[in-house]
Amino acid sequence: MKEIIEKLQSKTDISAYSSNFIRNLIRNRMLELKLNELDEYKEYIEKSVSELEILESQLKNSYSRFFRNRLTFETLSHVILPRLVTQRADNNAEVRIWSAGCAGGHEAYSLAIVFETFNKISTTKLKYRIFATDRDYSEIEHAVLGEYSRHDIGNLTNLETENWFNYSEKKYKINVDIKQHIQFELFDLLDNECTCPPSSIFGGFDIIMCANVLIYYNEEYQKRIISNFQKCISKNGYFVTGEAEREIFISMGFIEIHPQSCILRV
Repeated sequence: MKEIIEKLQSKTDISAYSSNFIRNLIRNRMLELKLNELDEYKEYIEKSVSELEILESQLKNSYSRFFRNRLTFETLSHVILPRLVTQRADNNAEVRIWSAGCAGGHEAYSLAIVFETFNKISTTKLKYRIFATDRDYSEIEHAVLGEYSRHDIGNLTNLETENWFNYSEKKYKINVDIKQHIQFELFDLLDNECTCPPSSIFGGFDIIMCANVLIYYNEEYQKRIISNFQKCISKNGYFVTGEAEREIFISMGFIEIHPQSCILRV
């Protein structure tokens, strides 16, 4: 395993990644190739001119779903958004959200659906803008297109599908009403020059959602990313993370606003 990791390191810098993530990546690739032993895979790498490139490309592979954690989104809808209404002295002020690591757009569109649904039933409407970023250009292209398969929307209710998607040519296409609130942008969370997407200009986010991203990085880079988030969050802002990452925030002194909600603040 050590020799295989060294070969990958010679191809691309993997120092930021968790060792468990790298090992699982290699094991999963072996399963794809139906190779049982590490020695076999090492020999395969030595004989293949493209295998290290394939392994490198899989470092950027991402997985997401609409409303991946229902409790998180329900807490946003019934607890956080009403709080934002009462906290804002200027009701015309825009709520700013950063979906950091948005993959194919599922997370950003889920957030927009929460806001749109809230605005339909609330007497006070929340203006909002979502800045959605990912480091993979192909994922951003997918997100901007906003077209999904039946499998992709499997986590949505029939009502959500009917309200926010149009079915055409065997694809579910996100409504224009939703898309107009989201700005997709290529951005790497490990960028050395910017702590937040350039299009947001100054950050000032009321909500930063970064779910199922930090688990891929080692502790040093996890803390670096969270530190950058803290520079971009507005006063009384909220951090939304994944189930596997909430303990990282809690260990750094963040307080979860509702048990198991994965929504935290300093």
